[in-house]
Amino acid sequence: MTKDKDGFNTKLWAPRSTQETLQIYADWAQTYEADVEAAGYATPSRLAHALWNHMPNMDAEILDFGCGTGLCGLALRMVGYHQIDGTDISPEMLAVARQKKAYRTLTRGTPGQMPLIAAGTYDAIVACGVISLGAAPADILTPILNLLAPGGILALSYNEATLKDASYMDALADVQSSGQARLQWSENGPHLPEKPGAQTSTIYILERL
Repeated sequence: MTKDKDGFNTKLWAPRSTQETLQIYADWAQTYEADVEAAGYATPSRLAHALWNHMPNMDAEILDFGCGTGLCGLALRMVGYHQIDGTDISPEMLAVARQKKAYRTLTRGTPGQMPLIAAGTYDAIVACGVISLGAAPADILTPILNLLAPGGILALSYNEATLKDASYMDALADVQSSGQARLQWSENGPHLPEKPGAQTSTIYILERL
C-alpha cells in the first residue's frame, strides 16, 4: 500500500473497486486511528454534536452506517446517545470497533447490499465520511433514507473530494427535489485540520419526509 507522509493511502479519495476498498481498510485497520487523530480528525465530533442539536434524545435509536473502527460511535456516546448499532463492510475495522464497547450491536455489511432493516427501526442514521468518493456511491442516499420512517434524521458528511464530485452533489439535491428529504442544516468545518491543506468537510442534517 502506497501512503503519503501522513499515513494516508494515496488512493483514498479516488474511485476504486469494492475489493480495493476492502484491502485498503484491511491494511489500515490497526493504524487508522493513530493516523487520523494525528491529522486532527474533527468530523465525528462535529457530526455527533450536529445530530444532538436536532435530536436531543438520549434514548434515540441510531445506526452508524459505515462505522469503521468506531470513532463516530464514541463521539455519539460523548454527546449522550447510548442506543447505537454499527455496520461496516470491513471485518478488520469492525474488530477494532468491538474493543470500544460503544455499540449495542455490530454487524458486518455485504458490499453492494443494504442492511435488512425495516423502515422506522432507527430514529437516526449517521454516515460519517462513508458516502464519499472512493467509498459508498452517491446513489446510496436514497436507500439509506428509505430505512428511516418519516421524521427520521440522516446525518452525513462529505469531504472535500466528495464536495467537488458532481454525482454526489446531484444525489444530495435529488433527494430534496424529489420530496424524499428536507435539508434541515448544513455546515462546512474542520475535517483533517492538521493535514497539509487543512482539509474540511460539510455536515448535512436531512429529515426523511
